[in-house]
Amino acid sequence: MKRLAALSAISILGSPALALAEEHSAGYRGIGMLYYIFMAAILIYGVNDAFGKKAMYVAAPIIIIGFYLLLPDN
Repeated sequence: MKRLAALSAISILGSPALALAEEHSAGYRGIGMLYYIFMAAILIYGVNDAFGKKAMYVAAPIIIIGFYLLLPDN
């Protein structure tokens, strides 16, 4: 229990240091990937619902590759 309390205290007290780190180049690729994963999952589910499993197996890689190509550069 003491280890868990120490670990949570370190993570809570250490998080501002990560947020205030200098020379951190933040990009939009990570959050864009999360958004595109959710959109791809919804589209793949829609293809499965509308056209069936065989069409989903064909469309899923096309959707995933298409969203990957839409990601912004770092």
